[in-house]
Amino acid sequence: MTLSARQQTIVSGLLEARRLGQPWQPEAYDASLDLDDAYAVQAGVAQALGWFPDGPRAWKVGGTSLVTAAPLPEVLSSPVNWPAAAQPEWLIEAELAFRLSRTPTGPADLLDCLGTVCVSIELIGTRLAGGLQAPTAWKIADQSVHAGLVIGPELPYAQVAGFGPADWAEQACRIEVNGQIRAQGQGGHPSGDPLATLPWLLAHAAAHATAHTGGLRAGDLVTTGAWLVATVRAGDEVVVSFNGLGQTRLLMTA
Repeated sequence: MTLSARQQTIVSGLLEARRLGQPWQPEAYDASLDLDDAYAVQAGVAQALGWFPDGPRAWKVGGTSLVTAAPLPEVLSSPVNWPAAAQPEWLIEAELAFRLSRTPTGPADLLDCLGTVCVSIELIGTRLAGGLQAPTAWKIADQSVHAGLVIGPELPYAQVAGFGPADWAEQACRIEVNGQIRAQGQGGHPSGDPLATLPWLLAHAAAHATAHTGGLRAGDLVTTGAWLVATVRAGDEVVVSFNGLGQTRLLMTA
């Protein structure tokens, strides 16, 4: 992969911020940076850190009003300790995640490929100064905007295969921080049915298969959107749970 001078400058800035544990402040968030630039920067950072020699293995659909969809750089099993990012606090998104049992052949085949469902925590931070408010391409370029996905125990997909929007709307979820409930609710997926995002996900992955991701493959993990969001800091212990679907735990280290 060959980077342009501008792309390499951004890669170097993000790597230095990671090394120092300090936010990187570019001279300006250049509005002409496009999504191809962003993916190239993301790949450059990942390559320098030794991540994904075969391409990204996880994807994100959705996000908050401040965070746009992007590939996830790391997928970890629960329980796990997570080191601090360049900023003093993170957003935690509680999500449902699905693993594929085989590689889909097209959007219509995607649901038949789902193997398991699990509870997930997505960590949202940034190496950019004010990065959560940065333009979309800059957020995608920063590997730490979606800092990682921590998954809980996996359950057979067959247990939820018959769920419809009404079933998902009744699904309770909560986020506990240091033993105290920080957020809780019934349902919450923006589409009413988290599976509704999966055909779009496959089409997006296929469209960028050569340049960015290699498409979706057997064993990939896909996340289908946030149900609850909470802010956490270093030292916090976070537990995310969905009724009947298990829970996952994360300890934020300083």
